[in-house]
Amino acid sequence: MVRALLQPQPWRLVLLQLTGAFANSLVGPGAVGSYQGGGGGRRFGGFARVTDPPVGFFLGGSSIRDMNGLYSREHRVPNGFSHTFTFSYRHDYTGWRLCLVGAPEDVKRSSGRQTEWVLIDPDRADRFRHDGDQLIPGSGHRWSHVHRTKSAQPDPKAGSAVAHAMEDDEEELPWQLVGVGEEDMLRRLKRYFTFYKHEVQAAIDGQKLPKLPVGGKGTATSPPEGFQAPKAALPGEEDGTDTCLEGSASLENAEAELQGPKLKSDHWSVAMLQLRRAICYRRRREFQLANDAVDASLVLYPRYAAAIEELGKLQVDQGLYERAIHSFETLLRVDRKRPFVGDWLVRVHGHKRRQETEFLTEKPEVLQGRTPGCIAWRQTGGCSPTGLLEPSADKPCNAVIAKGNSGFCQCATSGARGKSGTAPATAAESDCEHEPFTCAAKCAERQQAESGHGPKLTDAAAQLAAEVSNAVDVQPCTLLRGGELPEWCQPNHYLVLGIRCDFPDEHGDELKRAYKKRSLQYHPDKLGGSAQAFQRVADSHQVLLDPEKRRAFDEGADFPRKVQHDGAEGETHKEEIEKKYFPERFDFAPFGDPHSDRREAKARQQRLLETKRQEALAREDTGKHRP
Repeated sequence: MVRALLQPQPWRLVLLQLTGAFANSLVGPGAVGSYQGGGGGRRFGGFARVTDPPVGFFLGGSSIRDMNGLYSREHRVPNGFSHTFTFSYRHDYTGWRLCLVGAPEDVKRSSGRQTEWVLIDPDRADRFRHDGDQLIPGSGHRWSHVHRTKSAQPDPKAGSAVAHAMEDDEEELPWQLVGVGEEDMLRRLKRYFTFYKHEVQAAIDGQKLPKLPVGGKGTATSPPEGFQAPKAALPGEEDGTDTCLEGSASLENAEAELQGPKLKSDHWSVAMLQLRRAICYRRRREFQLANDAVDASLVLYPRYAAAIEELGKLQVDQGLYERAIHSFETLLRVDRKRPFVGDWLVRVHGHKRRQETEFLTEKPEVLQGRTPGCIAWRQTGGCSPTGLLEPSADKPCNAVIAKGNSGFCQCATSGARGKSGTAPATAAESDCEHEPFTCAAKCAERQQAESGHGPKLTDAAAQLAAEVSNAVDVQPCTLLRGGELPEWCQPNHYLVLGIRCDFPDEHGDELKRAYKKRSLQYHPDKLGGSAQAFQRVADSHQVLLDPEKRRAFDEGADFPRKVQHDGAEGETHKEEIEKKYFPERFDFAPFGDPHSDRREAKARQQRLLETKRQEALAREDTGKHRP
């Protein structure tokens, strides 16, 4: 039965969203105010009188994913319900309903309202309620769980028609609810949703991933069920000992088994033993041998998931992030359900991002323009060779350095090397007033001067060379090493310590050994060591020692989040990468993050509590100092 319990009234004002294509089409709940749709950042607009119910709703932010999505108005009474319906909106795909219905008698008595909004699941059970007598319900805590039978009668176990239960989870509430005022906008949103579903299916099908590997002995991704693997290929649980040195799965045993005559036709045993060799060689940082071993495994079974994963880890340990991304994308294509493949993609993209933003690499034309005695021209600012480096203006060795450019030549061998004696060699230290030259020629001249076969530097030139070299000496992690920086300059903590990217948290011996080795190597009293390098090693150790700090580093939690056009905070690095490869994990969100306002409210509450705490401490401190 449909009954107009709530007649549209011209005095009922709701805020209208007026942003671009959504103007005059989206309506918000309840009272006059700057409507935020329950999430996705502020969307300020004007006000409008709503005299008709919305043609649909968008609901988002609930942990019950089937409840999220677009709801279209039903023009016929839903069958099989005992509710008295005013309006009913049905989810386009899952069967959930958002309805304005007559309120139970106890709700009428307690709230004074004749109607209520309810969310009804596909089994026709009321799950959530919101006060009625309004065309547009709100979001978030304005909703509450209900515990009723399917006939909409009070559940005897709950005690009332609306009851709170210990198991109620506020994450299930609809944290974003947007009314759609026009059919055209509803159709447009449905098209957007169709495109979203297409993108999800394309990701699942691997359309943007590398092609599936072919060849070898077949397309199997793992040994057949029941396969009896060689003991040397199956290390036990690590208890802090190096299983590559000790036990049945040691590197020595794996290589010995590979020489056995019985393995010639046992391809899976060979593949697994080669994988074991790759793991052990990578742990010893013998990367070429590790690469040869994993290649031997993949030649037999190109889709062997464990071997593809090992190849990706090997490339991470070498700092070859582009290749590692390709390997983990291949793994994703081979086995989308492979444990932690998403985590590895997040990590590798994070390493690549850090390298691009923190670790300046050589421009290709500069790298290709090296000569036996010269590395590059290094541009500086302020018409001073000791000015700030300007890497974008560096030039190859044979390029003519015209008047008006300041900087110096970085030479491969001869030249000033700073107070430490280990700084990059420099020559042709120049301000903007100089004759044209090439660094290839200037480095050759400096080499002749230092070998005694050419004119010696004047005192002024020698003084300037020393000043430039000393300036370079205090900033070693720059382009000055031509892209061949020491590992301690890397933004990757694992490379700084020379430790494998997947060392276990549970046993600290491996990390302890790596830290001790690097600390001795880069101690300021050692050749090639410095206070900067020593401190960098200590900092990396602190990050990897703490499981929470290590997890945050792996997930890229240190990256700043982009600010959206409406001022809301954007996705984290982890969310950005996961959404790229696993869009099915994320709901359709045409109005932005449904939880942004909720987070802002919690942050404001935390700031308020902290302010009150500080004020209380100040009052207490003032009281102590009174006479």
